[in-house]
Amino acid sequence: MKNISKYLGAGLLLFTAACSQTQEGDQYTPNKDDAKAIHFIQSSIQKEFPQDAVQGVINVEIARPGNKGAYKVYLATKDDDYELFSVPAEATIPDGSHSVTVPVEVDLSNFVMGSNYKTTLYISSREARPGDNAAQVAQYSDKVTLSATYELEWETLYRTTGEGEEIPQLATYHYNGYYSGRDSGLEVEKAVGANIFRLKDWASGVTFKFVLHDDNTCTVPAQSIGYYNSNYNEYVYVADMAVYTGNDSAYASYPCTFDGESTFSFYLIYYVSSGYFAQGPEKLIFDTDIDTTPVVEIAFEGIETTSTGFKAPKLHFSPNEYTKYYKAAVVAGDITADAERQQEVRRQLIDDKLEAVTPVVTLLADDASVWNVPSGNYTAVALAYDSIENPCKLYTQRFTNDPNDEYAPRSLEFEFYAPKNNLNYSPYNTLIWQMQTANVAAMKYLCVKTAVADYLCEALGMTLEEVTASRGYDVPEEMIAQLNSPEGRGTSFSPLDEGSTYTLALLMYNSFGDTAFVSKSASTFGYFAKDFDRTKTLEDFIGAFGVTATVDVDSQSSEKTFRMDIARINDRDVLISGMTDMRDFAPQLKGYYDKELHMLIVEPQYAGMYNGAYATLGFSNGLSIFWGDAGMAVGYIGDTLYWASSPYSPEEVNSYMFLLFSTPQASSSSYLRQYAGSKTYSSLKMKPLQQASAQTAARAAESRTGSIETGGQRFTTYLTGERVAVPAKASGNTAAKVPAEGKRLRTDLVLHTR
Repeated sequence: MKNISKYLGAGLLLFTAACSQTQEGDQYTPNKDDAKAIHFIQSSIQKEFPQDAVQGVINVEIARPGNKGAYKVYLATKDDDYELFSVPAEATIPDGSHSVTVPVEVDLSNFVMGSNYKTTLYISSREARPGDNAAQVAQYSDKVTLSATYELEWETLYRTTGEGEEIPQLATYHYNGYYSGRDSGLEVEKAVGANIFRLKDWASGVTFKFVLHDDNTCTVPAQSIGYYNSNYNEYVYVADMAVYTGNDSAYASYPCTFDGESTFSFYLIYYVSSGYFAQGPEKLIFDTDIDTTPVVEIAFEGIETTSTGFKAPKLHFSPNEYTKYYKAAVVAGDITADAERQQEVRRQLIDDKLEAVTPVVTLLADDASVWNVPSGNYTAVALAYDSIENPCKLYTQRFTNDPNDEYAPRSLEFEFYAPKNNLNYSPYNTLIWQMQTANVAAMKYLCVKTAVADYLCEALGMTLEEVTASRGYDVPEEMIAQLNSPEGRGTSFSPLDEGSTYTLALLMYNSFGDTAFVSKSASTFGYFAKDFDRTKTLEDFIGAFGVTATVDVDSQSSEKTFRMDIARINDRDVLISGMTDMRDFAPQLKGYYDKELHMLIVEPQYAGMYNGAYATLGFSNGLSIFWGDAGMAVGYIGDTLYWASSPYSPEEVNSYMFLLFSTPQASSSSYLRQYAGSKTYSSLKMKPLQQASAQTAARAAESRTGSIETGGQRFTTYLTGERVAVPAKASGNTAAKVPAEGKRLRTDLVLHTR
C-alpha cells in the first residue's frame, strides 16, 4: 500500500502540471499595468517532441486588450538554453485581432534523452498604443517560460520477488532540499529502450526523471519540481550539480551514484533563473523483499526513580514481529565495537552460561523496565530467536548509569566575548573563550561566523551539534586538563573581522563516549560608516597612505601592510592605486567623494586583466560575493581612515577581492569562481604616510585559521590562540534541535544569487 507523508508550509501555492504531450503552466496575474496592455496568455509552456525529430515548434500567443490597428511588438530570449530556441525579432498583431501566434523554433539536434531544455521569452519593447475597442483582460503574463524535451514511452518497472512473482517496483524518496522528509510507496517507471527512470507523484505531484549509466553513475536532468514560486514568477527547477553548472567535473565533488542494489544517491540543487535556494544530498531507495530477520531494538531511556526512591537506568527492548523471543542482560563495559567479545557473549547466552552484571531474562514481547546495576559504563544485550527458535543476531546498546552526575560531561562556566579591558587584545579583531568543565575526556570545537554556521547547517542538513562532530577541531589533551581544573582555561580567536558575529560550538565527550553540547555567539567591535567624521573634505582623502589589512589566502589569514595612493580626478571623482599587496596586479580604480556624508564610496567596477582573465572589484559579507549592488565606504575616525560597508549598499559587506571572469562583462555564466591571488582584503586601516605609526607597519600576525568546504564553497574557521590569563564565568547549555519528521515544504529557503 502506498504510504505518503506530505506536509506543506503555510502561505505556499502548489501548482501541478497536467500529464500530456504539451503542458501549459497555470496563468498568473503579476499586476503589472504594462502587461495588461500587451501580454502572453500563458506563463509557461512545456512540449515533448518525437525522438527522431531534429526540429520542432512551440506556438506562443501574444494578446492585447484592443483590436484596432496593426500592432508591433519586439521579442527577446534569455537565461539557460536560449541558443536552442529561435524566436522572431518582432511580431505583429493584425488589425481587427486581439492576438497573434508566434512560432518559436527549437533545435533538437543536440538534445540528450531525458533532459529538459528551457528559456524565457520576454517582450523587449512595443508600440505606444495597443489598440482601441478594448476587451476585458482578466489574466496575463509579462513573460513565458518555454520548455522542450524528447517524448519518451514509459512502462511500469517490475521486480521479481523471492518467490518468483513479478510485482510493480515501488520506492521511497528522502528529501533534503526544497522539501524535507520522505515519501514512500512511489511508483517507478522506465523509458522503453533507455536506462531512464521516473518516479510518479514526486515533490509537488510531478514526475522525477533520472538517467542510470553503465558505470552506476547517474544524471539528474534539469526539470520542474511542479512548484510555482510567485516571488520570482517562475517554476522552481532541480538538477544535479554537473547539469546545473554545465561542467561534468562537478560529479567528482557532487556525485550521483547507484550502489548496484537498491539505493540511488543524488546531490541536487533547487533553483530559478536568478539563483538557487538549496542544495544537498538526497536518496531514492527501491523497495525490496520483506526482511523476516528477527530484530530487537534497544533504547536507553535515562535514569528513573522508583517508588522506593531508588534510581536506576530504564532500558526499552522492542522486538519485531519475526522475533519469537529474546534473551536480555546487561554486561560491564562497552562491547559495541568489540566483535570478538560480542561473539563470546552470544555463545554464552545460547549455552545459558553468561555471567553478566544482571541476571539473564527471557522475554516474549516489548519490555521497558528499570535494571538494577551500579554506577558505571555498561552494554545492554539482546539475543533474538526466530520462529523455529534458532538463535540469530546479538543486539547491543551502550549506556551510562550516572544517577548522581559522576560521569556526565558538563560545562560549569562558559563565556565568549570581545575583550574590552585587556591591553593585550583588541576587541575589534579578537574574541575570548573562557571555560571550566567537568568529566570531559575529549572535545571538538568549531568557531565560524554565525551566518556561515547557519549556512552549513542548511547545506549539510545537520544540526550545529552534528556539524561540530563531523567538521570540528580536536581540543588538545593538555588544554582539556586545564579546562577540567578549578581554574578553568581561557584562549583567544584572532585575527577576526571587525564588526562581525561569530558562533563558538563545543561538543564534549566523557571517557564513556557520552556527549554534551553548548554554543554561544559574540561580536567583535567594528568601525562603521555611521561613525565616520562628517567634517572631512575631499582634500583630506588625497595623498599616500600606509595600509594595514587582514588578508585571507585560501582560508589562511594574516595581517599585511602595503601602500595605497588616492589622487583627485575632479571635484568628485578620485583614482585609487594600490588596493592589493601583489606585485603582479596593481589595478587603478575609481571612487567618488560623497559631499553630504564626507566619505569616499568605492563600488564594483572593471579592474583590468589578471593571468589572462578579466578582473572585477567585488565585495563579500563572508558568505556571499557581490559584483553588482554592493560597495564600501572610506572615512575618518580620529586620524585614521577605515573601510566599512557603504551606506548605499543593500548588502552589508566587510571585505573586497578581485573576481575573475572569462568575459569583460561580469556575469554568473562567465564567473570563473576564482579571484586574483586567491586573496580577500578586510579590516583595512589607513594613515597618511607622514603620520604613519609603528603600529601601521607592524609585522604580519600568524595565521590562526582553518577551513570547511561544502556545496562548492570554502568557509574560514577560526583556531584557538594563546592562553588568556583571566577567570572563567558561568554559562548554560544550548540544546541541539531535533528535525521534524515527515516531508515538509520548506519556507525558510533563501535565494543565493548566481
